[in-house]
Amino acid sequence: MITRIFSTIVATCLLAASGSNTAQTTSGDVTFRLPLDLSQLSSDIAKIAVACSISSDAIPQGPNPPLDPKGVPMRPKLAKQVEIPVSAGQLVTTAIIVVPVSGLDNPVGKTANYDCSITGYSTALQQWSRFEEGHTTAAFRLSPTPPYITGSFVW
Repeated sequence: MITRIFSTIVATCLLAASGSNTAQTTSGDVTFRLPLDLSQLSSDIAKIAVACSISSDAIPQGPNPPLDPKGVPMRPKLAKQVEIPVSAGQLVTTAIIVVPVSGLDNPVGKTANYDCSITGYSTALQQWSRFEEGHTTAAFRLSPTPPYITGSFVW
């Protein structure tokens, strides 16, 4: 069941972020809608976080951009995360992540890349982690593993 739901997430994310490869923005924001149906979570998982980020040459570079390991300035990103409480090891909802977008630099025709990820918060460990099939901590073991959701659109 989880595999089917995450396939829906990918399709919904693509539709939310693009229509014929054009960004859907309202009031300068990009909205991702991700249906979640997680029903086999550890009772130790108190909440789920869904984080989405957008990178694009249309996002202005700040005065001191972060550098990659080779010392090259990294592409600027816009990001937003929402946290949703889990009840009795289940979470069935639609996560709505609104990434604020303002002050783009001549965006028309430029490509934007996005990614969204899902993590869980362990109450016992008081830490966040991605879910993985072979995670060393039982609370974060989930099969199939929720995927990173990636794609692109044109402003």
